[in-house]
Amino acid sequence: MEKSPRFVGTTSNRFSDIITKGFTLFYQNYGKIIVPLAFFQVMLIVLDILLLTDVRWHLQNLSISVSDIMEKFINNITLTESEWNTLATFLILSVVIFFFQNIIGAIVITIAMCSVSNFLFNTYIGTETNLRDSFKSAFNKKIFLVILMIGVCIPLGSLMLFVPAIILFGFFIFLVFTYNMKEVEHPISEARRISKGNVWKIFGIFIFNFAFIFIIRFIFGLILDIFLNPIPDSWLAPNTRSYGMIILHQILVNLVDIILAPLFICLLTVLFASLKAKKDFGFDYQTPHIIPEDRTQQPQLEDNFYCPFCGYAMKVPKRFCPNCGEKFSFIDE
Repeated sequence: MEKSPRFVGTTSNRFSDIITKGFTLFYQNYGKIIVPLAFFQVMLIVLDILLLTDVRWHLQNLSISVSDIMEKFINNITLTESEWNTLATFLILSVVIFFFQNIIGAIVITIAMCSVSNFLFNTYIGTETNLRDSFKSAFNKKIFLVILMIGVCIPLGSLMLFVPAIILFGFFIFLVFTYNMKEVEHPISEARRISKGNVWKIFGIFIFNFAFIFIIRFIFGLILDIFLNPIPDSWLAPNTRSYGMIILHQILVNLVDIILAPLFICLLTVLFASLKAKKDFGFDYQTPHIIPEDRTQQPQLEDNFYCPFCGYAMKVPKRFCPNCGEKFSFIDE
């Protein structure tokens, strides 16, 4: 990739700069990327309801029996084999719902990020790009690698006390960018190379995004609770189930997540561009250091020696300028 001034300039970003520029990228491209990302968010809601409503209904019915069983257990009353089986079934169904809810969400969100990642990255570094072409190019055979690593392995890792999931997320989240870069032969290695030593920044972006959306969702939820009632059992019961009403209800409940869906990928794009520029070009290409005004000495006394590079005044000439570090070739060692 050529060393464009815009791309090289990203190396000097601090974490606060990344947040600021991420919001700027979010604002400038919101109208273009909200449609595909909102579509995937709604798809996630629909899939979750169609695939897991039956299991949730069964779990809800079991929870009544489980409450009575747990009360007996706390009171040291011996449980029957049937009651133990009920507890086991309840536990298994809870894990099944947790796993499939996570894996469905991870796969859909991974595909959503991949669909706009190339467009956002090229837009941010100043490369001419087109959303439609970028969207089409995102769906190639390499996307299955991203789905496997992020959409499948991370939910699997969450079943093991979350440690493997945290490691995979920190090391390989940039795969949503690298898999679709023509110049990258090994996208997994490239994603790992860029994230190496900067995992804390990745989690910082994730936590900031989560906290920001959580606060807005919480406030919105307080307002929504005034007007929106909980889902009635008649919508969930198999004989009277209304998938349309459940989906509409969940879209309203998750409206904040849908509206702010582009935020995380915008923040992640700025961080990725910053780290990639540093890894590819090094610190030599960062914005040149400007000597602070208060450290620049102006010639005032005739008996002083002045650095020809920065004008710093010295009583006794030295081989290197103590201010700018330049070497004086006319002074012997």
